[in-house]
Amino acid sequence: MLLIILWLIQDLLTVFVGGGMQIPGVFMLGLVYKLLFNEGSDDNLWAIWSAFAGGILWDLRWIGVPGFFTLSNVIVVMIVIQVWGTIPPQGRTSGTGLLVFVLMEISQLIPPMLPVLILGGNTGWTFFLIQQAYSLPAISVTMYLYLQRMKKTKV
Repeated sequence: MLLIILWLIQDLLTVFVGGGMQIPGVFMLGLVYKLLFNEGSDDNLWAIWSAFAGGILWDLRWIGVPGFFTLSNVIVVMIVIQVWGTIPPQGRTSGTGLLVFVLMEISQLIPPMLPVLILGGNTGWTFFLIQQAYSLPAISVTMYLYLQRMKKTKV
């Protein structure tokens, strides 16, 4: 339910700015955040399907060509599952903050980069760089929430 709300918030923010600025991928930040606290390592299929559904809806709503954000969202989820899965549960402490930041940054780098690489152009890189600047506050808030939750669990 949280992922649906985050997707709708991202969509509404995109509508409100009218294409004047790039919106951070709060849907992907929420998905990565949920993956980091997923207890079982074998039941990550929900994340792949969530990334696929969120990406296809985003492509149909804003891009018009299905596949750009769908592929990149699934790639991000697969990277997070693979990297986070290599760390044993005993090692997932608040000391892994840098790795968590990198995983969250990957969730903001790959989805907007794929259309720029495929379509190219100077305008695409400008929008990409602006979107990365706007993503840093969202990543910072998500990192704060992550560290607070880790502190609550006394890890």
